[in-house]
Amino acid sequence: MGTISLNYGENPQQQGFVAADAGSPDPLAITRFTTPDGAPALSDAASMSWSTLKEFDNSLEAITRIAAAFEANVGPVPKIAVLTSRGTPFSAVAGGSDGVIKRAIENEFRSAFGAFLVTNVEITEQTAYKIRQWMGENRPFLGIAAPLIDANAAAYFARNRRKCHLLANPALSNLGRHTLRQELITHAIRGAIVSQQPNPYVPQFPESWDEALKGDMSLAWGICAASPSSCITVVKDKALISNAAGYVQLVTAAENAVLHARLTQRTEELKGAAVCSDSFFSFADAVDHLARRKVKAIFAPSGSVRDDEVREHAEKFDVLFHTVPANEGRIFYGH
Repeated sequence: MGTISLNYGENPQQQGFVAADAGSPDPLAITRFTTPDGAPALSDAASMSWSTLKEFDNSLEAITRIAAAFEANVGPVPKIAVLTSRGTPFSAVAGGSDGVIKRAIENEFRSAFGAFLVTNVEITEQTAYKIRQWMGENRPFLGIAAPLIDANAAAYFARNRRKCHLLANPALSNLGRHTLRQELITHAIRGAIVSQQPNPYVPQFPESWDEALKGDMSLAWGICAASPSSCITVVKDKALISNAAGYVQLVTAAENAVLHARLTQRTEELKGAAVCSDSFFSFADAVDHLARRKVKAIFAPSGSVRDDEVREHAEKFDVLFHTVPANEGRIFYGH
């Protein structure tokens, strides 16, 4: 497939292009997605932007990592809904029905406007009607990716300007470790192309953890692994409370995770929550912000000269502190 012009690039004053690999074996490749009427997803590229496709890809990264962690630690992969905006997943819920979409919207209602939704819930006309009510008036998504999107559902997601891009792929109904990205990741720098293999790591949480904690940490890890570093992700009752990503210092991410919970009136939910960090804690101060809110468990890579000090500080607050070596389990993403 040749190069296709997009509506625009990252900003309206930039031209954007996409060159798709029609032979990609990836079951979640963009070429495997269709519009609700069955046309190839990229047949609508002229109305898409660079940002649309990046949000789509980032959302896939998050949901596949969440599913892989659930498969490895809990067993069955639940229903999952992830909302992504500006390159970062900001709301996510796991559960047993299409209600996960409702909770994902309600948890971050102000930010859901213009976000990209990816889910393993089929979007029937009935589900589309419910989503339309959950979103509220004139609050459409940028796009939706789901295993199935009924052709009659499209009308429920119409936007006054721009388009809500509806992308369907049955492979989204069968997520797990086998749907993690397999192809090389490439990026253009000035005068060169750099590439790397995708991160193959999927955590195995302690057998002593109960299923509820494993489920919460699976969701936290999947979101953290698909977010810019440094990142602190907090989950309670299989719902994302805070995802503080893109900070230089981990203590700033921890502070902002707590602040975000306060701003969304969910401070009480920090108690008993699961927390994931994408890097080791260089100092105990970041852990302190979380431990004093009585989170239940923290998962992070190890590798700091202060690992023992950090662990001891967490244990003073009865926080379960589980680590793996950084050269095995570090999950930086999006550099």
